[in-house]
Amino acid sequence: MKRLVKLTLLWGLIMPCTLIAQNDSIRLSCPLNEAVVVPPPKNIIHYDVPDLCIVLQSIPDSVVKACSGGTITNVTKSEEENGGWEVVMFTRYKNKEYYFWYSGLEKIIVRRNEGVKSGQALGFIKPGGKIELLMYDFETQVDPTHYLDCKGVLKNDE
Repeated sequence: MKRLVKLTLLWGLIMPCTLIAQNDSIRLSCPLNEAVVVPPPKNIIHYDVPDLCIVLQSIPDSVVKACSGGTITNVTKSEEENGGWEVVMFTRYKNKEYYFWYSGLEKIIVRRNEGVKSGQALGFIKPGGKIELLMYDFETQVDPTHYLDCKGVLKNDE
């Protein structure tokens, strides 16, 4: 009986802490509907540490949406993409600062210093076009696949 009481008390102390820890990280909506993750090319020699990014493609959807609410901090013409655009968005979540860098947009509809809501359109890609999403926890690059909610696209065991 004492063992059962101890286990119950221990469970009562541990369970609220685990619930708080699960709600502590940011959740992001998927920037494309019906997105497919584009795998990195094989047989490429990597000299640098690879970017922790995700490349998404959607055949039917051409609208790129904000994965979180925030402020657009930069909109620039990409030097690497053939006439593409890059959009950088900032958001603060539970006293942490996150930056999201979208690249590969064909046309943009947001401006610098504009506030956006989660799911709001940032720009467009061609049907079947690809976007690249990088995520930073302030200055530290993090893997966005751990936070994105792209149903049926991302596996939780990555």
